[in-house]
Amino acid sequence: MLVVTGIAGDLGDNTSKSGTMVATISSAILQATSLDGRVFSVVKGRNSAPGPVSIGRTSDNDLAIPEYTLSTHQCLLAQVDGECRLTDMGATNGTLVDGVRLMPRKPCQLKGGETLRMGRLTLLFHLPRGFAEYLRQRTNPGHPTKPEPAAK
Repeated sequence: MLVVTGIAGDLGDNTSKSGTMVATISSAILQATSLDGRVFSVVKGRNSAPGPVSIGRTSDNDLAIPEYTLSTHQCLLAQVDGECRLTDMGATNGTLVDGVRLMPRKPCQLKGGETLRMGRLTLLFHLPRGFAEYLRQRTNPGHPTKPEPAAK
């Protein structure tokens, strides 16, 4: 699962000559804020060929995220030998895992709980068990935190 936890960006200089902040809302800002908190299930498309899950901006991906700062084909997420591996596909704005920019086409192992950055979106990556715990924490803040178990 991918959970959008933040949206970075510059709203531009919206200050008038009088020093008053001018509120302008563009469709790009409205679209981006509508993604905040959204949960994306990382699954193959119904009519997709077997293989990794493609993630990108356009509808020809298994997981299409409608955000202009993502590349058409941002990255791939694959299950290989029991491990989740994320591969940046040469995205213009890159793909970061816990603040480290991935080398294009070089897989990075994910264990669950990592923070991903794609374009101006910040996302949390969760395995199913970790996502269930994440939901419990969000609905019951007093619940003790348990780390996700490492994949075997």
